[in-house]
Amino acid sequence: MKFKDTKGIFRPKFSRVSLILFCFSLLGIGFILLSERFFKSYEVVILTSGKIELCLSCHKEIIQEKAHAREVVGCASCHLGNPLTLDFKKAHEGIIKNPGDLRVIEKTCGQANCHPSDVPKVKRSLMATNYGIIHRLLKVFSEEEVSKKYSHLTVESLYRLEGNPQIKKSLALDYYRKLCGTCHLWVEKGKLPDFLKERGGGCSSCHLVKKEEFKDKKLHPLLTKAIPLRNCVECHNRSGRIGFTYQGLYENEQGGIGEQVWKDGRLLSKIPPDIHFEKGLVCVDCHTREETMGDGNFYKNISEALEISCETCHLHRFITSKERKLRNIKITEKGVFLEGKISQKLHPLKKPSPKCKDRFHQRLSCSACHAPFVPQCYGCHIRYDPRETHLDKIWLKETKGLWEEHESYRRIDQPVLGVMKNKVVIITPG
Repeated sequence: MKFKDTKGIFRPKFSRVSLILFCFSLLGIGFILLSERFFKSYEVVILTSGKIELCLSCHKEIIQEKAHAREVVGCASCHLGNPLTLDFKKAHEGIIKNPGDLRVIEKTCGQANCHPSDVPKVKRSLMATNYGIIHRLLKVFSEEEVSKKYSHLTVESLYRLEGNPQIKKSLALDYYRKLCGTCHLWVEKGKLPDFLKERGGGCSSCHLVKKEEFKDKKLHPLLTKAIPLRNCVECHNRSGRIGFTYQGLYENEQGGIGEQVWKDGRLLSKIPPDIHFEKGLVCVDCHTREETMGDGNFYKNISEALEISCETCHLHRFITSKERKLRNIKITEKGVFLEGKISQKLHPLKKPSPKCKDRFHQRLSCSACHAPFVPQCYGCHIRYDPRETHLDKIWLKETKGLWEEHESYRRIDQPVLGVMKNKVVIITPG
C-alpha cells in the first residue's frame, strides 16, 4: 500500500491483493458482529468426574448445596436427558422433572455413586407402603378375604392392580384411594389438583424445600437433609392432628372463626404448643433416619417402626429400642445435650423428677401426664353415595362413589387415658 501527495492531501493507493485482504477483514468483523447479535455462544462444561455436561451451557441456576453442586453432578445425573447435544428436543428426550419419584428412583437417586442402599429401605417404609392404614381399613370394612388374598397389599400394589375386579369392588380400598391416597411417597408430584399438587414425590416429599420460598428464579430448589417442620406437617395434619397440636394449633369445629386457615380451608385456633416446639425442636431432632426412611424391614404399623420414646433421651439411654445409637447427643463438661439438626442449638436433657419412679407412677407413660391437650372428635362417621363421583387419588380419575366424613362435635381437652401393654397411655381418635 502506498500514499501519494496530491495537492497537499495524502491519499491511500491500494494494490489488488491489499484490497482483497481489506474486504475479507470487513467480512470477518461483520461475521463476528452478526454472531454476537444472532447466535448465542455456548460454554462446554466438564464436570469434576471428567464428563461433558452441555446442559449447563443453558441452565445457569445456582445449586445451593455442595453435595449436588453443578460442577459435581450437573443436570443429567439427576434429571437424565441427553447432556451431549445442544439440540433442545434431543437434549430433553427422556428427561425426568422430579428425580425423587419412586417410579424412576433406581435411575436417579439410587445410582451406584449416589444413594443405592437407601432406595429399597424407603420403598419398604410405612410412608411408602401405607400397609397399616390399608389393612386396618380392610378389617374395619370386614373385608378379610381381600386382606388374606393380598397379604402384602401396599400403595405400589394398588397402582399395579388398577382394573382388578376384586380390588375395584372393595369399598375399603375405594375409600382409601379417594380419602387417604394423597399422603404417601408414591404420589406423583404435580398430578393432583389444587393444594394437593405439592404432595408426594418420593424423596422430594421430605428433602425438597418448597419452591415458593425462592423469589430468585436463578436458584435451583434446595435439597436438604435438615427436613423442616412444614414438610412433615404437609401430611401429618389429619387423624390425630399431631402436626397441628405440636405447633399449638387446633382444628376447630369449622363453624366459627379461626385464627389461621390451613391450605385446604380448615380453620385453626391457637392453643399452647408442645414444650419441645417452644424450645425450637423439629420432628427430625428426635425421630431417627431409620424411623422415617425405613431400615429395610417391612413393618405392619407405626408401633413396630417407632424406636424412640421420651425415655430414650430423658433417662440418658441414647440407644433406641432397636439398639441404634442417637447421633445428635452431645456430652460436655456443662451437661448432656440434644443438638438440633437444623439449628445446631444445644438443648439440655433433664432427667425426670424422682416422683416419676415411685410406685404410684410406674405404669404411667410420660404423655399421660405431660400431654395437656389432645384433639377429640365425637360421633365420627362416613357417608357413601354410590350415585355421585369422587376423584380417585391413586388411579387419577373420577369414579362412581362419593365419600364424605362427618362428626358430631370436636373438642380440645385433657386426653382420655387407656391401658396398652400394661402401660397407661393417652387415647385419641385416628
